[in-house]
Amino acid sequence: MKLNEFAKSLTSKNHFIKASFGGFQGSGKTRTAFEFIVGAYKQMNLDKPVLILDNEKGSRFLIPSFKKHKIEAIAKETTSLKDVQDAFKFVQSGEVSFLFIDSLTKVYYRYIKDYRDANRKKFMTLQDWGKILPLWNEEFSERFVQTEGNIVFTGRGGFEYEKEEDTKDENGIVTEKGSFVKSGFKMKIAGETPYET
Repeated sequence: MKLNEFAKSLTSKNHFIKASFGGFQGSGKTRTAFEFIVGAYKQMNLDKPVLILDNEKGSRFLIPSFKKHKIEAIAKETTSLKDVQDAFKFVQSGEVSFLFIDSLTKVYYRYIKDYRDANRKKFMTLQDWGKILPLWNEEFSERFVQTEGNIVFTGRGGFEYEKEEDTKDENGIVTEKGSFVKSGFKMKIAGETPYET
């Protein structure tokens, strides 16, 4: 096999944006994402509506701002992953210029709750997470990456913790247990979900 049969020149066939905004409740995720969307919308000369999947009820306060920027916005209140998947199709087909999911955390929590309800689980075991995380990757993450279009989502923030080392004496006996301390921030969604913090 020859190299030119194996690989082709690197080209850019479509231009689109995917971004996420994470933070704690009241930190301004929705407003920041909105400002980002408006800037990208204008920079890219878009003209189709922005579709908002809203479960934070924050899109209503954006109505005057969308009107000011002459951007049509349509909304659906939902926490359903099926609705997110359907919205990906509207983005892919070009019926909307942007998809704005506010917040993906609630979609993820509903996804877990639906799994628990369907399997009559009060508590999630390691085996359950071994099933649900690959399914989330298949049903959300892969589709998110493959959808050719502009998508922005917000997610609730949470702290990451790590355990400090135990204090030991000269004989290696633990004299004081290390405590758990905040070590960082992460979005409250599955770890394999494509986003940057």
